[in-house]
Amino acid sequence: MPYTILLVDDETAVREGIRSRTPWERYNFRVVGEAGNGIEALELVEELHPDVVITDIRMPYLDGIELIQKIRLSHPTTTLVILSGYDEFTYAQQAMRYDVNEYVLKPVSVEDLCNLLKRLGKHLDEEIKRIQDQDRLNQAYQQALPLIREKFLVSLLTAVHPSSDAALLAKAAEYGFNLNKDEFMVAVIETDHVMEDPLQSMAMFEIVEQVVKKDDGVLLFQFENQIAIIFSSQSHGQDHYDAVFRKQTYRKAEQLQAYLQKYSFHAVLGIGNLVHSPSAIKQSYHQALTALNYSSCYPEQSLLFISDLEKLPVEEHQQQLEELKANVLVAVKMGSEEQVTEAVNQLLGEQLASLSLQDMQALLLELTFLLQDLTHSYGYTLFSMAEEEGRNLFSELATLTTLGKAKRYFTRLCLMVRLLIAGQREKSHIQFIGQAKSLIAKHFTEPGFGLEEICEMIGVSPSYFSSTFKKEVGNSFVKYLTSLRMDRAKELLIKTEGKTYEIAQAVGFAEPNYFSFCFKRHVGLSPSQFRQGNR
Repeated sequence: MPYTILLVDDETAVREGIRSRTPWERYNFRVVGEAGNGIEALELVEELHPDVVITDIRMPYLDGIELIQKIRLSHPTTTLVILSGYDEFTYAQQAMRYDVNEYVLKPVSVEDLCNLLKRLGKHLDEEIKRIQDQDRLNQAYQQALPLIREKFLVSLLTAVHPSSDAALLAKAAEYGFNLNKDEFMVAVIETDHVMEDPLQSMAMFEIVEQVVKKDDGVLLFQFENQIAIIFSSQSHGQDHYDAVFRKQTYRKAEQLQAYLQKYSFHAVLGIGNLVHSPSAIKQSYHQALTALNYSSCYPEQSLLFISDLEKLPVEEHQQQLEELKANVLVAVKMGSEEQVTEAVNQLLGEQLASLSLQDMQALLLELTFLLQDLTHSYGYTLFSMAEEEGRNLFSELATLTTLGKAKRYFTRLCLMVRLLIAGQREKSHIQFIGQAKSLIAKHFTEPGFGLEEICEMIGVSPSYFSSTFKKEVGNSFVKYLTSLRMDRAKELLIKTEGKTYEIAQAVGFAEPNYFSFCFKRHVGLSPSQFRQGNR
């Protein structure tokens, strides 16, 4: 598969010349898009995810240095090339700061461009080969962390009887870890590669390690065919630091996913809620696992934040449930009808044949209360629902004297609860999109209003919001917002005498020239031409 390139230059003739004269296919490259300014380029990067961005420096609205700065933050794996007519040390110095791969001076010949593509192709090939080098991976695989350090990290996630915070801090210091913090979030990464091949597992681990190794507040280790990450920070007693820490963790998770996708690791990240003590890290870990369980409901999502998926606290009693009971609840919450039936059949299978009638009915009663807890978390009451239908659950439970009867009864009951939850989830989804549209309608005229602002208002991560919004609305957030602004601009151009710069400000554009550019791209006419044609 060829590597993809985005060309960015404010001179159309330059872009067309480079695109038409360069034998891209010969060097295994393909141009997937062009942009005439930095803002347009940033939108295309979000949409196309190119392997390489070749950009000029001097451009309107957002120059090349600002563009690469933003790309490096949001898409750290992108290969960046500056193609500029300015041989200035300051630009080269800034380019080095943002890890630009090539700095090429204009004018460039076809030979220059071919040599550039050779170097870029070699760099990209070697980077992938380095990650997939089996000999190197085998050597790295043998170099595991000392067992005692790893055991301590695992105990933070799994200890049945967790130690006090003071004891954990003392042990952490002894093993060289700094847990003297008051903000923690746990992420768990799951992929098929880990299950199949230990070398691939190590390869993925190294990619993740490369992303987080510069961050002081990160602990990274492998555990039960997964990669666990403990993010931490210190709030210094300031409440607003919690929001900052969450946002930083969201961005780091998005960077991790970008790296994993680049090297073809199909991974899913589950992220738990923020907790405020080392002894509570276990809680965030179990929430991260719960988030991963939602991957079957949202197969298009590769980043699953528990705060996006469950607004109510996760009941800790599920940690003590036997595996088969937990499977029933998971199937009811997120599975198909076949999965619910299978889970009930497994729970009420032959292994219970030797139970006394009293023990079996105690088990059925416990399962009923677990289903009640589940329905209650979605705003319903199982017993009240039965009473509304003229039924009494306790009386019905007393009639279940055989496993066959119990199996048939609870299959029907669990399928009913599943339908109830599915309807509530769909209703919640619709409310989420409705809330987003209302906020956009309220704030779209404000300069600076964008993706980060609306995610902050709703309280969800940018990746979850973007994918959910596009799936439900059919348009990306940026296109939806731009369309809304353009419709209002057309209305103002027809009904008022406002100048172009006044209308630009009125619909949320701080830069009048960029407003004119967007308007012409969206409508096909300049603002003045549109006004003249509609008077």
